[in-house]
Amino acid sequence: MDGTALLRDLFTPDEYDAVRSHADHLGVTVVEYVRQTATERALERLHLTQALEAQDLRLGKLSMPHVERGHCGEGPPALQRFLDSLAHPPAART
Repeated sequence: MDGTALLRDLFTPDEYDAVRSHADHLGVTVVEYVRQTATERALERLHLTQALEAQDLRLGKLSMPHVERGHCGEGPPALQRFLDSLAHPPAART
């Protein structure tokens, strides 16, 4: 199964068309667009965590720094759910 078949299963047809449109606009494949977007979100989460930890150590309190989001809008809801699940994995069950 290639990456696009998996993405077609993940997204509704309208959502997939929106993702494909964003990818076409950027001149990349759909798979590469999703990969880059997921990587950006992971880096945002890492930088946010590092900033919060550093601020916690310096000031003893936390505040939420501003985080820039995507360049071509936020994308379709399925992509947001997918990326949010990467950024906020469910807690491990014990």
